[in-house]
Amino acid sequence: MKIKNELCEVLASDNIYEESVENFDILTEKMNDDFIPYRIEQNVMMWLNEKGIIGEIECIFPMQIDEKISLVESKNSETKDGFPLIDIERPIEVPIVKVFKNKEYFILYLSELEMYDKKIKSKNLSFYAKGDELIAIKAEIS
Repeated sequence: MKIKNELCEVLASDNIYEESVENFDILTEKMNDDFIPYRIEQNVMMWLNEKGIIGEIECIFPMQIDEKISLVESKNSETKDGFPLIDIERPIEVPIVKVFKNKEYFILYLSELEMYDKKIKSKNLSFYAKGDELIAIKAEIS
């Protein structure tokens, strides 16, 4: 999944884990009925608007892992506040989404890459990227 650009504003989100149905949900303040659903993996849907803003990501019974995958910061990485815009002109599919959770947060791993050179913080979400490839999203549970 590719990032085409970034908003210079941070967005609020509700990040929820519902144990009874093993549902992980990220719902941003921008979500509305005009957002278009994309299936990014068998158990994962993402709603984006025409600009590529994420409205919602819903994972139902995703592959969960017991050990957190340590993401490694590259030497010349940058951290900034904002929100990524997903490139909807390119394929949005991800071969497999892995989820790690604990009591405070969950992480959606969208790539096999572990090294990142960009971290984009948006209130209670952190997006990790290598170049323009979005590799993980860390969501602090609301």
